[in-house]
Amino acid sequence: MKRTAAILKDKYLRLVGMPLLSILYTTAVNFNAILNEHRQWWKQYLTDFIFVFICWSICREIIVFSRRRLPGFQKMIFRILFLFAVTAMVSFIEGFMITYLLNVTNYYDVKFTIGDYFYTGGLIFVFSLMIVSVYELFYSVSEWKKLAVEAESLKKENLQSQLDSLKEQVKPHFLFNSLNTLLGLIDEDQRRAKKFVEELSFVYRYLLQSSEKELIPLAEELDFIRAFYFLLKTRFEDALRLDIYIDHEDQQKMIPPLTLQILLENAVKHNEVSADNPLRVAIASEPANSISITNNRKLKSGPVRSTQKGLANLFAKYRFLHQQVPRVFETKEEFRVLLTLIQL
Repeated sequence: MKRTAAILKDKYLRLVGMPLLSILYTTAVNFNAILNEHRQWWKQYLTDFIFVFICWSICREIIVFSRRRLPGFQKMIFRILFLFAVTAMVSFIEGFMITYLLNVTNYYDVKFTIGDYFYTGGLIFVFSLMIVSVYELFYSVSEWKKLAVEAESLKKENLQSQLDSLKEQVKPHFLFNSLNTLLGLIDEDQRRAKKFVEELSFVYRYLLQSSEKELIPLAEELDFIRAFYFLLKTRFEDALRLDIYIDHEDQQKMIPPLTLQILLENAVKHNEVSADNPLRVAIASEPANSISITNNRKLKSGPVRSTQKGLANLFAKYRFLHQQVPRVFETKEEFRVLLTLIQL
């Protein structure tokens, strides 16, 4: 998740930090000059305060720019390296300019050498790093806390989506439809009835076992979807067709469990499935490490009882895994979902 930090809420930090850093600079760097060169302390402190104010203001702009370009906790290392490099470059430029100005104006009645130029640049770099480090520390801790809260939220959302998926399948209507289909088969075709019971058992066993996993090989998900399709096919016969065109190398890649089942059931739930308007679903490999699930559209004329959680649960699973969420493409004639495969 990209964050843009364009405004620094640092009013109190500046009100306290600038005077304190000015005192530290005057004491650590110019105290001997006040004693030995008889400089007026208030003049020295005022000069050092202006110096700190300029440094602090420039550092703030560097920090704002770095957070815009490299936001968030995940990019902390790159942001720190960027801050270090840019702060070093700007500090020495700033040091040369300040020292040159003091030389030209003869502010301290002292002529500065080339060594003084580098010395001033180094001092500015050290104090600028102190300023940048304080900002970065507060920012990184804040972003880490946000990331922790976000991860916990996604974890809860993922667990809820798994629970919703499981509840969707153990609802009475699914079981009743399956049992009614089985009763019709017992007298007509005992061989198919036996096969139906085997596939029904496989489906429920998979539902219970997969609910404990975050990822599962695509090959296993396809085995499950074939069993699930067998149950639906027995009920709808020629009104439903599923075609699978998955490359062999894709089958060992990972996918959140029940992903294909959610999309297949979603297609059956929302579309007419009849001899006049058969429903055709295709699962196929796609470029860029992804697969698609496509079905023709012929929406049911009447209202559809739906919790509206199918795709939402699917998106939640992918967000929890920090993967690109499924992309949905729909037209009047077709509904297509593009899923990213996960490689461990």
